Amino acid sequence: SIIDLITMLNLPSKGNIKVDGILLNDFQVKNWRNQIGYVSQDPIIFDDTIFNNISMRINKKNNKKIIQKVRDSARKANILDFIESLPKKFNTKVGDRGLMLSGGQKQKLMIARELFREPNLLILDEATSSLDSRSELEIQNSINSLMGSITIIIIAHRLSTLKKVDKILVLEKGTIVETGRFNDLKLNNNSKFSQLSKIQNIK
Repeated sequence: SIIDLITMLNLPSKGNIKVDGILLNDFQVKNWRNQIGYVSQDPIIFDDTIFNNISMRINKKNNKKIIQKVRDSARKANILDFIESLPKKFNTKVGDRGLMLSGGQKQKLMIARELFREPNLLILDEATSSLDSRSELEIQNSINSLMGSITIIIIAHRLSTLKKVDKILVLEKGTIVETGRFNDLKLNNNSKFSQLSKIQNIK
């Protein structure tokens, strides 16, 4: 529901949402959404090359600036080394729904695609929830490498994803019940976040 409000799919029935002190309602919907990148837990991968999956088939494959932009996006998403290790590199076809890729590689490819659009805000909606521990760590490294260069909102029930974020908001029944840094909340035995950390055996 919060993401629907932030992306202006829904408007608040009460109160206001502000971005840098400006009412969100004052933004043009199209212009605002063009500034947002979104990665869900179910990556959408096309039966095409890695290059076209990142660039969304921009018809400028021989354009040096576009090629560099695709490479930069892959690097920021922490997937460039993997791509460069493939025989056909960016020309590698990934198969239907990314059949040739692991879960973590699909998610990083999705992140690269969104970064190619140069968003000011990147939303990760349970992006690691269906991944194994190794793949989750790879995505965490990708997220950590972006910190300081872009605003990121992470929606997560898996709390280990949030270890290095600047601020955590704990929601319960639609209400923010706690805010703070990871260790501060985790070490507060009276906090909801601490209780959830113990359930998930977060160290």
